[in-house]
Order: sequence, then structure tokens, then C-alpha cells
Amino acid sequence: MAEAAAKPGLPNEIDPREFDGPNFQKNPFDLYKRLRDHHPIFHDRFHNRWAVSRYWDVDACFQDNQSFDRAMYKPDGPYKFGTNHVFGPNILEYGNSDEHRRLRNIVAGQFVGQKLDDFIPMIHQISDEVIDRFKDKKSFELIREFSSQVPIRVISNMLGLPRKDEDMFVEWYQALIAGLGFGGEHLMRGIRARNQMWEYLDPLIAERTGKDGEDLLSRICNAELAGSRMTPEEIKGFVALLLAAGGDTTDKAIANMWYHMTYTRPDQLDAVAKDPDLWQNVFTEMMRYDAVVHMQFRYTTREVEMHGRVIPERAGVILYLGAGNRDERVFKNPDTFDVFREDLHMGRENRSGRYKDSKPGHLGFGIGQHFCMGYAMARQESQIACTHLLEALGRPQPRDAVHPGITSPSIDSGGFRAPQELWLTR
Repeated sequence: MAEAAAKPGLPNEIDPREFDGPNFQKNPFDLYKRLRDHHPIFHDRFHNRWAVSRYWDVDACFQDNQSFDRAMYKPDGPYKFGTNHVFGPNILEYGNSDEHRRLRNIVAGQFVGQKLDDFIPMIHQISDEVIDRFKDKKSFELIREFSSQVPIRVISNMLGLPRKDEDMFVEWYQALIAGLGFGGEHLMRGIRARNQMWEYLDPLIAERTGKDGEDLLSRICNAELAGSRMTPEEIKGFVALLLAAGGDTTDKAIANMWYHMTYTRPDQLDAVAKDPDLWQNVFTEMMRYDAVVHMQFRYTTREVEMHGRVIPERAGVILYLGAGNRDERVFKNPDTFDVFREDLHMGRENRSGRYKDSKPGHLGFGIGQHFCMGYAMARQESQIACTHLLEALGRPQPRDAVHPGITSPSIDSGGFRAPQELWLTR
């Protein structure tokens, strides 16, 4: 569908068909600014939803679980959770319910602290192994050869799966991600990959349940909360979610970081080369400036009044993280990518969104009850992988003088914002 322009004489009006146009897919930030400035609570009648775009409004919605829920269905209703999702039963479908809290609390501790630190040597090892495959090439395509390889191989090894099966897990991951889109063919391939992966996991889950093991699959099979464990179906749904949430987002985070370092701010790559600890700042500023995930969806549980508008009960609401992260009311010169930014919390994130340095953080991991469980893993993995690549290859240069940039995927195939390709030369 072609991009719909604002009507003459009404420069601040928004045609909701703009959200479907190629310009929004490529560069949503102009429309984000119009939303923030003129329609901070926008009623999109075409798609039957509401849009929230200012930083502190998005923050407030995240914090208010009494008014905003992630679940489409009631946990005690007739819907059988997982039946219509490419991942099967997974934690995201349960919204703010007790079941969501139960599942989250069982597994959340596996991705922080010492349990995360146990996997750090593996990230170093796999990053080097993947780099060894192309390090002698004059030029290489970073996404296909590096960023899409490291996260899934790390997850496969974290789960304690045989090294020989890594390539198979990469294929399943790619099919699952495409299945998140609206294309029927992609969905069918995604469900087929899910079923193949489940058949593969069934005997492993049975074998590891009740036995001590340091791999992540064993830990999940045996993790308990008040005597409750995940069922085999819930474990398989969580593994599928882990491939997408932990794999695709980290894959694209690495790609976005390198895009910005080679095309947006190559001058700042010089500083990063001298001080690899600055990859932490690159990651944080990427998550603010043009993060992998630009929106999250919620449903109102009651009428909510904001900016003189009343959002009705059971309305669909899009929280535009990508718009909030560019809010001029919060960040100075928000359209400039700057790893030395002084008005952004550059350290580790937390679910409260409140920091001792009193600086606002990015919105990319969400806030509150649904704060990303894998936030620490994504940050560590992205920084380690980028550090190894820079050390191994010196200072790679972009192969092409002009690059089409970061974009959202087509509507029929799933995934998140990232460059489609990123060719680099040594």
C-alpha cells in the first residue's frame, strides 16, 4: 500500500494508512514526531487501536499493570493457550496473570548473576569459532556470517544440545521468526519447524527431568517455585520463545551496532577501538536511537484517561518505544547517535526504569512486570561478540559508500528492525 500523505491544509493530521506504508517501514521517526507533538494519544480507527508515543506516557503504561495487560485472552477462559501461536504455549500469552508470574519466576533466575556468568566463557568461545570461518576473507556479510550465527549457537550450547546439531537449530530459528509474520506460507513453515524442534526436545526433556545438570535445559526442567515445575509443553514453548527473544533480538542488536559504527558514527568507532569497554555505550545508545523492537502491544482492562482522551476498556494499545526513545522532552538532540551522550543511563538496565544517576534509560527492554528476562544476556553477548570481531579484524570498513539503512521487515515475514545486509571489508 502506498504511503498516504497528510492532507493539504491539515499538516498535523495523520492518516492511519501511513503506518502501513513503505516510508514508515524505512523511516518511522518523522511520523513518531508528529504523534508526540500533536497526537500523543492517537486513536487509529483504521486498525482499531490507540497509539502512545511520548517517553513518560509509555513508561506510565508499562508501570500500570492494573490498567494495561499483555494478554488477549483470560487465563481462566475457554481459550487453550498456545494453540494459535507459532511458539506454542509461552509466557507472553498469559499477560499479567498468576500463571505468567509463576512461569516467569521459575525461569527468570537462570539469566542473571552467577548462572549467567557460568555461560560467559561459552560466548567468548563461540564468537571466536564463528569469526574463524570468515576471518581470512577480504570482505564478508556481517549478518549472514556473524550476527545471525553467534546468538543461536550460544543458546544451543546453553541448552546443552550436541554441537553437531547447531546448524539445524539455526534453520529452525529462521523459520520460527518468519512464522511470526502474517504470511500463511511463513506460518506453515514456522509451525513445521516448531513441531520438528519439539520432537527433538521430547526425549531430552524426559532424560534430564529429575537429574542434576548445569546446562540450561536441565535447569529449566528441574527449576521449582513453591513445588511447581514447568510442564514439558511449557518447557518447549519457552525454548521456542528463547530462540526468538534471545536469538533474533541479539542477532539484530549486533547488526544495528555495527551499522551505526560504520555508517552513522565511524568517528566514534575510533574511540571504541581504543577502549572496547565503550561497546556498552554503543549497545545502550543503539537501544535508544533505533532499537531492534519499536513497539509493544497492550489491552486496557478499564477506561484510561490520558491527554484529555479516554481509551475505552479492552482497547488495543500500541506503546511506541521507538517514538518515546526519540522524545525531545527527555533527550537532547535525540536524532543524533552519540555513544558519549550524558542524558542517558549507560549502565545495566533494571525493570523499574529508575537509576541512581537519575538519568532516564532506554525503553527497549520494556519496564515493570514484563521487563525482558534476557536483558543481561543480550547486553553481555552483544558486547562480547562485537569486541571479538573488532579485535580479530582490526577496524572493518563498509564495503559500499551508500547503505539503505535499518528497516522493519516486510509484513508477511516476522522479525525486528535491522539492516538486511551489511557488507564489511578489512
